[in-house]
Amino acid sequence: MAQVLRPLQQLFSDSKDPNLMVGFEQADDAAVYRISDEVALIETLDFFPPVVDDAWTYGAIAAANAMSDVFAMGGQVKLALNIVAWPDNLEPAILSEVLRGAGEKVLEAGGIVAGGHTIVSPEPKFGLSVTGVAVPEKLIRNNGATPGDVLCLTKPIGSGISLTASKNSVPQSGSNLSSVIESMLELSKVPSELALLHGATAMTDITGFGLIGHSVEMANASGCTLKIYGDTVPLFPDTLELLSAGSESSGLSNNRDGLKNTIRVESTISELLESAFFDPQTSGPLLIALPKSQVDVFSAAMKERELDCWVIGQVSERGENPLIIS
Repeated sequence: MAQVLRPLQQLFSDSKDPNLMVGFEQADDAAVYRISDEVALIETLDFFPPVVDDAWTYGAIAAANAMSDVFAMGGQVKLALNIVAWPDNLEPAILSEVLRGAGEKVLEAGGIVAGGHTIVSPEPKFGLSVTGVAVPEKLIRNNGATPGDVLCLTKPIGSGISLTASKNSVPQSGSNLSSVIESMLELSKVPSELALLHGATAMTDITGFGLIGHSVEMANASGCTLKIYGDTVPLFPDTLELLSAGSESSGLSNNRDGLKNTIRVESTISELLESAFFDPQTSGPLLIALPKSQVDVFSAAMKERELDCWVIGQVSERGENPLIIS
């Protein structure tokens, strides 16, 4: 992907527009453009094929996933446009339910859906282009983690493994799949607001590159090493059992092939657990770097709002590897 993007990076380097605050340079979650000293626009988009059978739920998950990038930068969602690729032999009522699910989720986030674009496609795909706003000085990027910071995670991981199992009819408990769907539907809006309130130094959402991939991006962007304690990372109940049964997506394999030689994994971490950390997530958790002094108050604020938070590691001075898992 870096080779594919290189011509664009050369055409549109940051130096060509001083108001472009975030572009290609550090694999951040969204593009950010400064409008004034008080307002920066956050722009992102995401779309994918169905991950669940229910149309409303598919639309709502796709919307939550697309908006997550705005929340990962400490922004507020304002506007969304539908992106639709749809077979002409599927009932229009199905697409209506997808759009309703997405629209209701955008409303929950505080935004509006103002239109979109549809093409005919043999396979259904849906997502959103999302516009958010932030105060430029309060933008949270993935490049500010500082040695001594503590790493927090806001949801369990393993959704990709569960969805792969469901797609391939590999048995899993009903409670596992329902937990995964509930998590994917949960917005990262409130955790983002609390992270901003409590001085988060860096933040990103865990999506396609898995916990390991996005941790490496944060470490490289920040010039630090991230240390994750494997037994503290929350997993969905059936994650390791499903991995043992072979429910591994191509995305997981690609992440492992591309990243395994860049990180250090201690011998105390099992191969199955390591594989789970490569798993691509849909509408995954926020990974937040917080000053140590703010961790307890942040965790208490999350608990007060009936939201989960796990302390999973810390930030240290840059070493040989960007990420150490022990």
